[in-house]
Amino acid sequence: MSDPIKSPAMEDLMVSPESIKDAKWAPDRLELMFLAQRDLMDKFIEADKLPNYPIDITSKHGQRQIKELTWAMVEEMAEASYILKNRSHRFTDHTDVDFAHFKEELADALAYFLEICVFANISPQELYDEYCKKNTIVKGRVEEGY
Repeated sequence: MSDPIKSPAMEDLMVSPESIKDAKWAPDRLELMFLAQRDLMDKFIEADKLPNYPIDITSKHGQRQIKELTWAMVEEMAEASYILKNRSHRFTDHTDVDFAHFKEELADALAYFLEICVFANISPQELYDEYCKKNTIVKGRVEEGY
């Protein structure tokens, strides 16, 4: 009888893609991002900077927490948008985009999004399933010419 497949430690997963290349068990990238975000959140929780997760999103406190994170995510998206210098009212064409900075701001927004999911107790699988359902609905609308 073979040994049961065990999930590797977070540190082993985050070292490099090569660390899981030949593993019997390997989470997908969305699962890895959730694991990394939970790991970061745990450090903030230990420092008493965040509440424990999941939170009750039916409560006033829970909703306040989710709204605060949502606005932090929006701020990061605005920062990413600010890096794009072309505006509809300008006559000049700006091609000097700091793409590395742009990606960094998008990653910051994604971190807040993942934190919202963790606090709301939404798993990577549930998020994927919801995305697929919505994607199918929107494709149908496009095909119907809405």
